[in-house]
Amino acid sequence: MQTINIIQILSDTGAGKRGSHEGVKWLCERHSIQPTAIFENHSNSKYLTPPAKYIDNLTAFFQQFVPVLTQYYQRSEFPVILTGDHSNAIGTLSAFCNAYPKKRIGVIWIDAHADLHTPYTTPSGNIHGMSLAAILRQDNLAQQIHTLTPEVARYWQHLKQLAPTSQGILPQDICFLGLRDFESQEIALIQELSIPYYSTQKMRELGFEKVLAQVKQQFADVDLLYVSFDIDALDAGLISATGTPVSEGFTEAEMTMLLEQLLVLQNLSVFEITEFNPTLSENTEEYEMIYRLFTQSLAKIEKRQLN
Repeated sequence: MQTINIIQILSDTGAGKRGSHEGVKWLCERHSIQPTAIFENHSNSKYLTPPAKYIDNLTAFFQQFVPVLTQYYQRSEFPVILTGDHSNAIGTLSAFCNAYPKKRIGVIWIDAHADLHTPYTTPSGNIHGMSLAAILRQDNLAQQIHTLTPEVARYWQHLKQLAPTSQGILPQDICFLGLRDFESQEIALIQELSIPYYSTQKMRELGFEKVLAQVKQQFADVDLLYVSFDIDALDAGLISATGTPVSEGFTEAEMTMLLEQLLVLQNLSVFEITEFNPTLSENTEEYEMIYRLFTQSLAKIEKRQLN
């Protein structure tokens, strides 16, 4: 049986709509579970507008918690990350790379969005749309629409190098599931880097079993696997308690099946849930759906046998 460490990242600074840190708190309170570690973002910022909102704040926050989280990853317990918005994955994934700099790390990104913008390409300036670009150390200058000040450019370079001793994540070791809302700059980078991706519609057309077999084959040779679940992967008709809901997403049953299949993989090493924002909806049935997915995931992880 696997022991779990619940780690809270209480920051929603990278999102366009605030409040997702409350989703982190709600899940733990609903489950009556005490987190092992809590990282909370209190810093101020002077960058309040595009192309990189709060980039100074987030850089300082990640620099603060990455060394500590690195140590938590090196423990024998399984880390489950509950995080406000998806920009925090820049820190959580960098810490994971720091913890295992010589390991090959794979990432399954269950999300409606690619999060492959950079300060050079972003239409919004929200850093939760730049997570994977930072982890992949990409600028995507071929699609550039903004010119950065030297200071913002330096902050972006810091975000890309939070794990300086690691090779980082390789493009072939990333896969998108549920991807259906992206800009031309992002799809250009996906095609340039040959990153596999599956929309919800494509998964239904091909069949979930076939897609999951391809995903499992893709990640069979990675040493460690990081699964990140942004709840906007669910259909917008089911979930409004998230900052950027998108139609044609997964049903609860589909998501349950996906997580059941992925959370038993032997190389799974981190599971993350992000972007649950109860301040955007008073529909408690939505909260309970997220809670069911959360508790089912914990139960599946707890039953894992240690190698």
